[in-house]
Amino acid sequence: MQKIAIIGGGPAGLMAAIDGAKKGLYIDLYDQYNIGDHIRCAEGFFDTLNILGEPKYGVRFKVKEIELEIKKDYVFPCDEKTNIWMIDRREWQIGLAAEARELGVHIYENSPVSKEKLKELSHDYDWVIDSSGVPSVTSKVYEFNQFYKETSGITVQYTLLGDFSDRYGSIKAALEEHYDGYYWIFPKSNNEANVGLIFFSENHLKPWEELERIIEKEGLSTYTKTRKFGGMCPVVRPEKLVYDNIILTGDAAGLVSALHGGGIDNACISGQLAIQCIAANNVEAYETEIDRVLGDKLKGEKDLADLVYSMNLGVLDGIVKMVRHTNKSIGDFGFLNGHAGAFKKFAILKGLMPKVFQK
Repeated sequence: MQKIAIIGGGPAGLMAAIDGAKKGLYIDLYDQYNIGDHIRCAEGFFDTLNILGEPKYGVRFKVKEIELEIKKDYVFPCDEKTNIWMIDRREWQIGLAAEARELGVHIYENSPVSKEKLKELSHDYDWVIDSSGVPSVTSKVYEFNQFYKETSGITVQYTLLGDFSDRYGSIKAALEEHYDGYYWIFPKSNNEANVGLIFFSENHLKPWEELERIIEKEGLSTYTKTRKFGGMCPVVRPEKLVYDNIILTGDAAGLVSALHGGGIDNACISGQLAIQCIAANNVEAYETEIDRVLGDKLKGEKDLADLVYSMNLGVLDGIVKMVRHTNKSIGDFGFLNGHAGAFKKFAILKGLMPKVFQK
């Protein structure tokens, strides 16, 4: 029986623990806090590859429509090709942890892993799966933690209490002219929502001031703020994902979408792939497997993000308007998987391509 240490009780770590226990591996999982604490997430669960299915725990609703604001508002219906759920991520992770314990996983909460502790784990276990987020513990030992700071987006978010009954069942994303990124309103119930923004590139703006402006713009200034948090959004993979007997997964592996900043699905899949490779005694194939399963999706999202954030907002609005007039769902076009070709096709049909890159 191979002994596996997992650092981090988030999506990647918990999925790896469950799959590892099912395959008969000895699993110890170490989390810095109690499982489910200190969640930094908009809590949208995207399953655009149709691999994971509906989350087992914490589901609030399946998203039925996406409101996209450019110059104007456009509402796109969701279908079976657009699998997005709003979840309570704390509840979801607690549920996964309980499942892991029932399978025999040993979970050590309030057990932070330092650089020195990682070296001990690397010596005492056959494999270490680093799902510690960013900057990863591994990056501190192997001295590439600066990489995350140079390549990550920046997110800030409030959880607000107020009347969101007219938005329940839908999510909103809005692009603005003066930064590469977007802001979101993700309701969790009739009276609670996560409202935040992401900057995908450096700018002179102060993110918290921008978020306050957005809250006022959306008419949410009188709502009660119950949580305030932010962090890095790692959208670029490190040079390699395996360091000696340590495997990077999830955010530590830079597997966040460069298009919308979501990464729960990629994290879950990477945890499963890490275990799959360990169980097959074929860890050297891990990066190849990541490319096979997630490579096209991540590249497509990056290509579409580069295209969208290089466009004049008026041109982009025109393209989105044409897309909406087809009366198809976003899933029909595969936009959430980064199908930039469809956007280019619409632009060419209207003779817009010469203007696309004149932001």
